[in-house]
Amino acid sequence: MVLILRYTADLLEMRSFKRFETELAHLGFTHFQPLAPLRPWVQRYFHLRVATDLPQGIEQTFYPDGGTSLHFYFPTQTLTQTISSDEPKVLFHCGQSRHSHAFLPGIELLTVRFHPGGAFHLLGFELQDIQSATSVMAIDATQLQLTGLDQLLSQLAQTNQPARRIALLEHWLLQLNQRQFDAALSRHKSAMIGLVQASLPKLIQTQASLEDFYSQLPLSRRQFERRFKQVTGLSPAQLLQLNRVKVARNLLSQSPNLSLVQVAFDCGFYDQAHLHQHFVRVTQQTPGQYKKRKMSQISNPTSR
Repeated sequence: MVLILRYTADLLEMRSFKRFETELAHLGFTHFQPLAPLRPWVQRYFHLRVATDLPQGIEQTFYPDGGTSLHFYFPTQTLTQTISSDEPKVLFHCGQSRHSHAFLPGIELLTVRFHPGGAFHLLGFELQDIQSATSVMAIDATQLQLTGLDQLLSQLAQTNQPARRIALLEHWLLQLNQRQFDAALSRHKSAMIGLVQASLPKLIQTQASLEDFYSQLPLSRRQFERRFKQVTGLSPAQLLQLNRVKVARNLLSQSPNLSLVQVAFDCGFYDQAHLHQHFVRVTQQTPGQYKKRKMSQISNPTSR
């Protein structure tokens, strides 16, 4: 017998952050919630400071969910060095495919994780243009000519306190947010931006029906899909499927004893076969393989 959905996406998301704190404790992982004016655009800030005495780098796998990231890599600190005058390297990650990253001993990383479309609003460029111009997943953000970025990098180099760095980063993002509101956008474009952003909560509901969703829009499906892809780099259908796989990963991580049939139903897939199809496409492994690995981690917490 298949049960009704027992978890909400938001609850699973918060539990996943708690799980990351445990699983990535060896990387000095912490996360912070953005200020209220930035929450429609920014999901979280993440901070990593890997111990210098770690015997070797640790590789972590990341999966696409429609969001994008801005990564600030700080120069490696020595035991005697308190503040480095070198500015951090900053990369914008816009890829939507599984990738791995090696965290080396001594590295420090501060990440802004944007909601789908959030980078478009705050940073002022269309993801579709970037993705069509390059095949790489991460690009040097200094090439994007972001207002105030040079000054921010200089300020970040003057402190080694994570809380102070996040405060500087938020001040910069708030300035960009105000700049976007003050910009001379046409009424139509402003309305379209608002419509895309307002649609996101509906598309991240795993039981969402695209046909019902499109029937409630005040414009044609083709018009909306064109603008949605400019803002997020994805179609509504692609974002919905990425989120369903994300919820499936969280369910398998937090409740690995659930059957795959139950997981498929809870995540809005038609059946287990559809879960398998989309899960493999996004994660490059089957739900069963992912579930087996998570159960192994529970029985052997030192394994990754």
